[in-house]
Amino acid sequence: MTVTRCFGKATAAKHITGNNANRLQAWIDEQQRKPVQFTDHHLEQLSSLLPLLLCGEQSAQMVFNQEILRLQTQQIELTPSFTQSQQQSIVTTLVEVESDECRHDIALQQVADQLPILHSYTQAQRKAQLFYSQLGRVDNYSEHFVKIAVLDTCVTQIMHAFESSSLGRQHRFSQLCGLIKKDEAKHVYISRQHAQALGATSRDFNLAQQQVSHDLFALLCSQDHAFEQMGICLDDIQQKLEAKWR
Repeated sequence: MTVTRCFGKATAAKHITGNNANRLQAWIDEQQRKPVQFTDHHLEQLSSLLPLLLCGEQSAQMVFNQEILRLQTQQIELTPSFTQSQQQSIVTTLVEVESDECRHDIALQQVADQLPILHSYTQAQRKAQLFYSQLGRVDNYSEHFVKIAVLDTCVTQIMHAFESSSLGRQHRFSQLCGLIKKDEAKHVYISRQHAQALGATSRDFNLAQQQVSHDLFALLCSQDHAFEQMGICLDDIQQKLEAKWR
């Protein structure tokens, strides 16, 4: 199935840095040679769930790309606690994150190409587009990266659940989700640091945790049957996040 993108244009990753990036690229290369196999049951469920993941990766690519361009073309004031060397390395770090998100996008799009043409895909995609568009409606850049850090914390838990789904941990899609999970955990730290460099406070993060989590789980619950059929319990994910944020 060929589907339209949620956000932005398809691009190639600019950098391959680190073991996880190499493993993801190897997964993509193997997928081109030998597509991962699913049962018809799992293909049907993924038609409702994969758009939620793909839209997120495409939105993240766009956001990081725009921030990289902003930092390269404008004089940005960062908080005094960040040294000059730290400030200079921010763009390099964000480019690496953008490349990670690009690999996630490519890999998940490869899987999406195998899905049957179902109305559920389009419905889920529209809901995901709305969620990510609303996430980007902020008053300033620090607020946006606070939300991204919170969202990536949620995504880390979601990918962990996919890694342990009814497909089994040895399934290649489960392994892909495990690789994405590792990247997203790293992105939480990077987005948090960047938000703080732009002036974000602990109170900003606390407020965003409530808002982003509420809106995200409203989106996820719209596909609760598909999650359940994949052996993923949304209540468990939400409880883990609430315990983490106490």
